[in-house]
Amino acid sequence: MVHNRIEYLKELISTLRDARYIETTFLIFSHDYSSAAINKLIKGIDFCLVMQIFYPYNIQLFPDVFPGQDPLDCPEKATKQEAAFLKCNNWRNPDKYGHFRVAKLTQIKHHWWWKMNYVFDGILKQYVLTKVWVILLEEDHYVSPDFLHIMRLIVDNKSNFCSECQVISLGSYLKQYSNFKTDLNRLGIHPWFSSKHNMGMAINADTWELIKNCTELFCKYDDYNWDWSLLHVSMKCLPTKLKVITVKAPRVIHIGDCGVHTHRCAVHNAAAMAAELFSSLADSLFPEKMIVAENLRRTLKPSRENGGWGDIRDHELCLNNSHVPNLAAYDFYLNTLAGNYTHINHPFIFPV
Repeated sequence: MVHNRIEYLKELISTLRDARYIETTFLIFSHDYSSAAINKLIKGIDFCLVMQIFYPYNIQLFPDVFPGQDPLDCPEKATKQEAAFLKCNNWRNPDKYGHFRVAKLTQIKHHWWWKMNYVFDGILKQYVLTKVWVILLEEDHYVSPDFLHIMRLIVDNKSNFCSECQVISLGSYLKQYSNFKTDLNRLGIHPWFSSKHNMGMAINADTWELIKNCTELFCKYDDYNWDWSLLHVSMKCLPTKLKVITVKAPRVIHIGDCGVHTHRCAVHNAAAMAAELFSSLADSLFPEKMIVAENLRRTLKPSRENGGWGDIRDHELCLNNSHVPNLAAYDFYLNTLAGNYTHINHPFIFPV
């Protein structure tokens, strides 16, 4: 999933280029921001099949009308009394904490949900890619040279590792790396938890169908974060809670010091540290097999919803984004992909 941080995106593409088996994949860039520089960068990719898709209801196209930040919308911190006096557009629909929507934050959840529907119910069905695993990456992720090798080992041996697990996670948020080398071939089996297993997350069409059956709960849950909304779906709606196979030594690392909430940062510092980590372990990457080193059954207690998602217009747009047009109607996709997708010979797809 891509926004506008091109320096991070350059780092991600560079690491994807160096990943073994990348030529067997189908790389999908999902954008909520149109940039000539980013488009040029992606058009230069020559190591695998690539597609770009664009979230149509983005705030670049709608800067001052919904779903952008309409000047007649209520100020985020306006009190209930102030909003009622102003009669601003959404004065009747604050979140549970009394705050009003912020467009740049709500867009993240909208884009993620639209992307998932478009990829699974549009692209994959159109090209009969029904047995693939979809790995979710962000523009500020950094992948190891063996991340696809590890994914293959997990998928090929999933029935032995955890047949009931619906999610694979190739990333995690380590606080220290002293055990990284010894953990390179180790897996954990955990209840899926949003803040621990949302990076380098992979699911298949079977899991997506379960999630999509809970569309209304996802779209109306008062949290602007897609991952915490998904956790609520897992806890309250799915037949069984999501369970994940996760790597103990992450093969997807977050380098995004600069983002929505943080602006004092240096883009290349975290990338350089990740590069040094994988370079220092080059002789230990690509293990021949993976083993399950821990199997945890205790589910962490979810936090309260974060709010930011009380506006019924956001609920309705999210529900609307659940409906995917018939891609067969678009000659562009037929002309550019119909003869190419058969080159894919291993079941991995990456909506960045």
